[in-house]
Amino acid sequence: MDISYLYTFKEVAKWGSYTRTGEELGYAQSSVTTQIKKLEDYYGVRLFERAGQTMRLTQSGEQLLYYVDQVIDLMEEAESKLSDSVQMRGTVRIGAVESLAAYFISKSLKAFKEQNPDLRIQLESGLCPNLKDGVLESHYDLAVVLDEEVKHPLLKTLLLRKERMVMVAAKEHPLVGKKRVHLRRIEDETLILTEKDCSYRNMLERLLKKRAVEPRSVISFTSLEAIKQCVIDELGIAMLPEMAVANELEKGSLCALDFDHEELALYIQIVHHQKKWLSPSLEKFIELLYEKK
Repeated sequence: MDISYLYTFKEVAKWGSYTRTGEELGYAQSSVTTQIKKLEDYYGVRLFERAGQTMRLTQSGEQLLYYVDQVIDLMEEAESKLSDSVQMRGTVRIGAVESLAAYFISKSLKAFKEQNPDLRIQLESGLCPNLKDGVLESHYDLAVVLDEEVKHPLLKTLLLRKERMVMVAAKEHPLVGKKRVHLRRIEDETLILTEKDCSYRNMLERLLKKRAVEPRSVISFTSLEAIKQCVIDELGIAMLPEMAVANELEKGSLCALDFDHEELALYIQIVHHQKKWLSPSLEKFIELLYEKK
């Protein structure tokens, strides 16, 4: 059996599509179909079944994926240890929350890519719960999250730094410049929030519930840039990571509000599976992130 079939199988499991897998790997769809058929013939089981427009793993396919992940990790480890090449090759799969992808890891990622032009980098953004699940399911080699300290028996957590959350408003907002504003003033405001399950939205909602404060209205967006623009346009106020609003605070298009509550902060963390072998490429990327902190 050709070991490349296992890589193809893993990509089909990831994308749920023979066509998308062919595009990613540079194969014709017919070649992908043939490789999966040969795997099914080799093991004597069906590995995928069609669910609407998507190819879904069967129970046998899920069992095989568990072993394929380990085989591919071992193959990459062997290649790394035996190769005389200075350049790193293979694929690095990274998950990150949007704010970190945009304002924290981009420069490190650029340097990483320039140093290793033969390395294939896959970066996907998502919410912290989904990213942690993705690491547990081997969808990501590692994830960079902004959350309360991650504690999970199957995950290893590397703390990078503490990130302060800032309540921001347009420069013309009447609360700008006032000291220690009571949190109950939020009852007169429209809150512009990120999507549900976002770590800092959850943190703010817990605080407001604890203080029995309910905002006048709530607007939700998935995009940080949309949230900031709405605040600039005086549609409401928002709580965002300090790094995401640093430029706007410096230019004066946004201003920080001084609400009377304990400091709200989360941690920038790298998480990976406890059993994940960290290739030299992953270790180098982690090193660059530590330099960034």
